[in-house]
Amino acid sequence: MRTTTTRRALVLVSAVAVSTAVLTGCGTEHAGTHQDAGSGSTPVAASTAPTETPAAPPSVSPSASGTPSPTASASAGPGAPQSPTAGASKSAKAGSGTQPGTQPSSVPKAAGGGNLPAGVTTQPPVAKPVIAAPVPTAKPGPVAPPPPPAPPTPHVPPLQSGCTPSKPRPDDPKEAVGAALTSAAGQSRALKLSSGGTDQLPPLPVNLVKAIAWQESGWQSGILACDGGIGTMQVMPNTVSWMNGKFGTTSDANTLAGNVQLGSQLLDWLVAYYGDSSFGGKYDLSPDPATGRTPLLDLVVSAYNAGAGNVHYNTVTDPTTGEVVGSLSIPNPGYVANVKALMSTQPWNKAG
Repeated sequence: MRTTTTRRALVLVSAVAVSTAVLTGCGTEHAGTHQDAGSGSTPVAASTAPTETPAAPPSVSPSASGTPSPTASASAGPGAPQSPTAGASKSAKAGSGTQPGTQPSSVPKAAGGGNLPAGVTTQPPVAKPVIAAPVPTAKPGPVAPPPPPAPPTPHVPPLQSGCTPSKPRPDDPKEAVGAALTSAAGQSRALKLSSGGTDQLPPLPVNLVKAIAWQESGWQSGILACDGGIGTMQVMPNTVSWMNGKFGTTSDANTLAGNVQLGSQLLDWLVAYYGDSSFGGKYDLSPDPATGRTPLLDLVVSAYNAGAGNVHYNTVTDPTTGEVVGSLSIPNPGYVANVKALMSTQPWNKAG
């Protein structure tokens, strides 16, 4: 009887143990499944086969410049670990070289050899924008020193003055005067510059030289004006030494050849003075094809009579179009108009 009771007790204990094991296994499986579902991952089926650890993908460590750069340890050979190590990542960042058994890492090199210090970007250097230097421009100004002080009043040709001129010497024939004027106008003179160089000037229009001489004296080579103007070109006494110094000549204003030479030299100097200071070095006296105007010619003719200190060329920029517009300041427009009319009509060809 006691043996039977003992056997029943053992059977009950075994049953309880088996039930407890079964219940414990079920609870564990249920808890694991609930945890996986809560984490959002898919339950993995149990397998008795050994699992193979997948190859680790290449690790990417951001460089100092913010551009991803793959580390060498991720693509290493069989001797390398399956997953990138912290040491390899730090090594790639610091540029301290590669670990044994790995492929050489692309570490930035300095220009003189060796690795760049930590924090230096691996991107190629960016070219700095080139700031263009201001384009050098020629300063407007005369090729010679500024003109002498302007006379208080323009020179008054003897034929237009209320004073009776004198005749210290007889006049030369008109044919000789015309030939001298033509010869003087056709010369290409070298003007001495204040900088020490020279400026080769083009020949003058023959009709300009002849018209100035006709307006001033009517080609009378022996006439002397009341204000001191001498001969055909009415050269003023202070102009003689000035022009001889500028052109390296020794002309005499009391001779026909010297007089027309000095007068033509003064016209040359005025062309260079206004051409350089107001027209960018252009000495063209011909009319503008678009407008028909002759601003340089007008300035030269006016200054021959009134003095360069009294004749000016002013420029104004149009704010709407940006066009530079010039304006002339001429004190003797009647004189300029007369000379230009003489250039056209050429009355010396009809004179006896």
